[in-house]
Amino acid sequence: MKKLFTAFILGIALAGVSFAQATSRAKGVKTAVVEFTPGAGASAMNDQAKRGLQTTLSASLNHTRKFDVYDTRHTRNASQANLAAINGNSTAAAVKLGKQLGVAYVVTGTVIDYTPKDAAGHGSAEVTVRLIEVVTGKVKYTGNVSVRSGKPMRTGSQPEMHANVMQHIVDQVTDLLAGKV
Repeated sequence: MKKLFTAFILGIALAGVSFAQATSRAKGVKTAVVEFTPGAGASAMNDQAKRGLQTTLSASLNHTRKFDVYDTRHTRNASQANLAAINGNSTAAAVKLGKQLGVAYVVTGTVIDYTPKDAAGHGSAEVTVRLIEVVTGKVKYTGNVSVRSGKPMRTGSQPEMHANVMQHIVDQVTDLLAGKV
């Protein structure tokens, strides 16, 4: 049942990205969002959670109409071999990916903390995000966003974590990045 619910959530997110891309192609600056790399404090983050973060952030950025977000499936395929370097401190790998995809910006990030259920029952997460301008290779924005669930989590499952923590992170990151373009 849990896997079915997770698949349903991801399906909705992917459909949202596809719909958003189809309706706003002429709007916004071309941008690629790569899958964020989990750090040491995010060992509980599974592949579905990573892909869910990437897909939800892509859809949210696209929805602002300030960004024309490149299809996440193609971004994921192009970036997988070099994901650690793309999300690392150097911008060279992100710029190379951006040129390969033909985008103006690449959004990269690291998940510093991903705790589905702490001792008090709350979920929390923290991400570092960067907006890299492909033409100049400069970091146009870098920052951290941290969220703790407002109420204790019942199960600490990936869908519950997404709804109570990660969606709030996506909303905050979207607001921050939309103000930089």
